[in-house]
Amino acid sequence: MLLLVAFQEKDSVTLFTQDKKDHIEVFAHNADIYPVTIEVFFNLENLKANKKLPYITTLNPNQRKHIVDLMKMKDKNWNFESSIRYYMGSIYARHDDRHAYTLPFAKGAEYRLTQGFNGRFSHKGDLRHALDFQMKEGTEVYAARAGKVVTVTEKYILGGGTKEYIDYANYITIIHDDGTFGDYSHLRKNGAVVSVGDNVSAGQLIGYSGSTGFATGPHLHFVVKKTKKGGGYISIPVKFTTKSGIIFLREGNTYRGY
Repeated sequence: MLLLVAFQEKDSVTLFTQDKKDHIEVFAHNADIYPVTIEVFFNLENLKANKKLPYITTLNPNQRKHIVDLMKMKDKNWNFESSIRYYMGSIYARHDDRHAYTLPFAKGAEYRLTQGFNGRFSHKGDLRHALDFQMKEGTEVYAARAGKVVTVTEKYILGGGTKEYIDYANYITIIHDDGTFGDYSHLRKNGAVVSVGDNVSAGQLIGYSGSTGFATGPHLHFVVKKTKKGGGYISIPVKFTTKSGIIFLREGNTYRGY
């Protein structure tokens, strides 16, 4: 059994060491229910890392991992300082482009796609592959793909068409089996019927639409995304199963739940 000494903790990620005769083993532990990417920075005195620094790696949920060895210089006093940066998700995740998503609303219901990929209002840059479905507040929202719920925010009331409201959106984030995430945003206050840690199936009711956050009116904002190096996310173009087949959705068209 390893005798590890914790020396740095940042929220759910903790670094540990084990002192050996000629080196120091450094371990990292992720206590979250989702994978994280960590960047570990060292300031070394009379020590040399056996891997390139800063060291970047991913940790699976509740994983402890040996990440680097710090080699001691012979007959010299050593010391080190460290810092951690981490973010939700793995930068090595790869979207399964063969997957066909389910429309995120009830079977038989019809909704217009008011803003599609590269939409002029807000679907730009890393968010260019997001989709906005026009729907009244309180409309049932369904999971477009199976996964685990990793984030639920449902406390906000405010919403508006200027960026001052951007941090007031209620949303649900679900991680998929390929390591990508699905976001369902602008939900009404207390608009989630799932909780963090729940496993959901495609087509399962997860919440109710609203107009919280940066929104000009009631709608559902849906995007599939993956973590990028340095933090943040990049959106991914995805296809949906519809009556017309498996297709990319087009702005301005109306789609029926299938």
